[in-house]
Amino acid sequence: MLLYSPKNVHNFLFLHLNLNAGSMNIYEITKRDLRDRNFAFKDETEFLGKDFENQYFIFDGLLFYICISGTAKIKINYKEYQVTADDMFIIPPKHICSIYGCSPGFKVRLILISLDFLCSMPVTPNFDLFQKADMHPHIHLDSVQLDNMLKLHSVITHYDSDNELSRQIQDTLIHAAILMTVSMFGQPDSGQDRAYSRQEIITRSFFKLLIKSEGMERKVSSYADKLCITPKYLTTAVKSVTNHPVQSWINEVALVEARRYLRTTDLTIQQISDRLRFQTASSFVRFFRTHTGQTPLDYRKTNEK
Repeated sequence: MLLYSPKNVHNFLFLHLNLNAGSMNIYEITKRDLRDRNFAFKDETEFLGKDFENQYFIFDGLLFYICISGTAKIKINYKEYQVTADDMFIIPPKHICSIYGCSPGFKVRLILISLDFLCSMPVTPNFDLFQKADMHPHIHLDSVQLDNMLKLHSVITHYDSDNELSRQIQDTLIHAAILMTVSMFGQPDSGQDRAYSRQEIITRSFFKLLIKSEGMERKVSSYADKLCITPKYLTTAVKSVTNHPVQSWINEVALVEARRYLRTTDLTIQQISDRLRFQTASSFVRFFRTHTGQTPLDYRKTNEK
């Protein structure tokens, strides 16, 4: 399952959030949000809305963020984490996230980096560390690490220009930021590992299949078969751990994929229906209209460039 990552899309986004402010509609961060630039500085509410708390979002790239002040909670797929000042998180590609329970004055700075940009780096970072971040996605920065990251952000912002040389300088500084982040996450574990329950293990495995599979499966039984359990047990486990039915997660990811196909490809409605494993094109149209209030063709027309 591949979300949007075009070659010329804005590859890096450093956001400053001033967060104050529930349904499981997944917002996909796209080319339109990134505005085709190498760098941008804006408030998260610009693409998630003012009432962003409990809004789920997804991005086909690496998302880093640093909590500057206050506290909040974040869910990455189903797993909940407490966020406090000076915490830094890595959110791997295509993971479903939401932020909620923000304290007054909660501020966080975010970096979004496309996979294309990572692949263009002159020095390849140790991406095994990002696999590690899938299990342990956060660290607490010391005063020097935090100061270095914020200073680097300030310099990158200074070179925010359409000038070709400025863009080259930005790209180089962004490469440095990535390598610094990888280095910080490469430090020894704190020893706070814990055992996962059987239901959590099943839920983790379900999400890996849901967000990383090449073909979109829409039946609960398909995932249960791959996990060698019954559909009923999978349903019980996912609902217990995430508080959302397993079919709701499947439907929401199917909608993300449907919007991407409609917005970024010339595939026909029948072809999209086939890729998303609907029995007929008409059943896909009904599904899309029920969840979005628009037909697929209406959505495509309103999202044309």
